[in-house]
Amino acid sequence: MPPKDKYTDPDLRDEIKQEVQESDKGGAPGQWSARKAQFMASEYKKRGGGYNTDKSQQDESQKHLSKWTEEEWQTKEGSGNAKQADGTEKRYLPKKAWENMTEEEKEETEQKKQEGSREGKQFVQNTAKAQQSRRQANEEEDEKYEKKKAQEQQSKQNEQDQAGNDEDEHAAEEYDDDSDDEEEDNEAEDFEDDGEDAEGEDGEDGRDDNDNDEEDEEVDEDGDAEAKTGQKRKGGADNQSNGKSKKQKSERSQGNAPAGKVGSKHMDADEPAPRGSADRLPKKGQKITWKAMPGYVDGEVTEVLTSGKKVDGKDVKASKKDPKLVMKSSSSGKVCVHKPDACFYD
Repeated sequence: MPPKDKYTDPDLRDEIKQEVQESDKGGAPGQWSARKAQFMASEYKKRGGGYNTDKSQQDESQKHLSKWTEEEWQTKEGSGNAKQADGTEKRYLPKKAWENMTEEEKEETEQKKQEGSREGKQFVQNTAKAQQSRRQANEEEDEKYEKKKAQEQQSKQNEQDQAGNDEDEHAAEEYDDDSDDEEEDNEAEDFEDDGEDAEGEDGEDGRDDNDNDEEDEEVDEDGDAEAKTGQKRKGGADNQSNGKSKKQKSERSQGNAPAGKVGSKHMDADEPAPRGSADRLPKKGQKITWKAMPGYVDGEVTEVLTSGKKVDGKDVKASKKDPKLVMKSSSSGKVCVHKPDACFYD
């Protein structure tokens, strides 16, 4: 008996086997046969039973039953039912074996089966010709069966390979998407570093709005300023598509600012202190300057981030290789986050 761990519901299988063995379907009651084994397997599947092994892991008996099912066993008339009304059974052979015999040879082995069946015998030996035909059919079916299994195995392997290729493609797509996002973020950070107004001058109406001088100091973790939605990215994209460099943009956006000045407050264009870097970080409480749309903004370092953290309700990404500086404006008290190389400090 096959190990029970091969079946998802071994109790159901045992129950069905007992029912089939005690029935007269596929053989005499109480006797076991390959036909009954086929009935049992079919009924087990119908009632929701399953297997813990696939066909590639079947033992020899299971493989034999699978092959036997595919051989189209039948009577010489082509019926799938060998049992007759009087209780006797007709000869039951693979379709291919019947095809290898003449009508006379078929009748001869059939008569031998009928005689033995009337005597109550379950197993009645075939005639010599029928045995030869069955062996020939078995060899042909074995070759066909093994070829089919090899094709199934190859098909399964191809599916696995395709799944692997799909994963690689998805990974490549994800990488491309991440790269695009990173380029956009870098463009936004570069634009922020320019410290110029996205409108080009001191605002379209030429006003110098002192109340909002530092409105754009607040930035998210990627260095994008919180000006009017989309202004910075849109402005940057338009300039790039027109083939204009950041230098041209900077010169144009100075507007009425005198030479050597930047921003709506006309602050000095010269950097107020050495530019920072990931290798030279400031300390908490240290005075620091950064560039925003109005010009340079003075403030104080409140925290140096080397790991991700929420700042004013926003998720800030940071690491030891990519640290971020949390700063507070001295004039407005607003908090912003920048990369070290966008800031100036001693």
